Amino acid sequence: MYKKITISGLICTGKTSLFWGLQEKLIWPTFSASQFFRDYSRTHNLSLEKAEEQSNILTRKIDTRMADMLKSSGNIIVEGWMAGIMADELGGVLRILLTCSDQERIHRFANREQLSLKEAEVRVKQRENNLFKVLNKIYKRLDFLDRKNYNLIIDTTSLSKEETVATVLQKLNRS
Repeated sequence: MYKKITISGLICTGKTSLFWGLQEKLIWPTFSASQFFRDYSRTHNLSLEKAEEQSNILTRKIDTRMADMLKSSGNIIVEGWMAGIMADELGGVLRILLTCSDQERIHRFANREQLSLKEAEVRVKQRENNLFKVLNKIYKRLDFLDRKNYNLIIDTTSLSKEETVATVLQKLNRS
């Protein structure tokens, strides 16, 4: 039986939508690394596209907080790029990886940020490349999107938020 859920995936795969959809249905405590960084970037006038502006110390602090939450007793939903691999040796954790076609992710980003598709593509690629560099520098690994680290993989390219939430709830009910 799963007592904890992690949600990982690239930009605009639906992590935040799934996170809030599950929180609404399950009413479990939550922690979103993505939301934390959005809030931190906003209050410190940093650009999310330039992950290198976020200090290694802050990144480690947030990831350590996530790992501690996953090791504690009780239910929790944790969303973040590193969330799944932070729980790879823990029992009772449903580790979810969301995937989506690059074309759809760029379209979603363009709509969310009100950008042209060309500008959205540049910003998504820049942000992901910067984040990959930061994570590799800190952790010396880039396997946080490797499917072997997850026990549920959902392609959200053509799924609604409700369909994605329902897929996870079905998996929880079968455990």
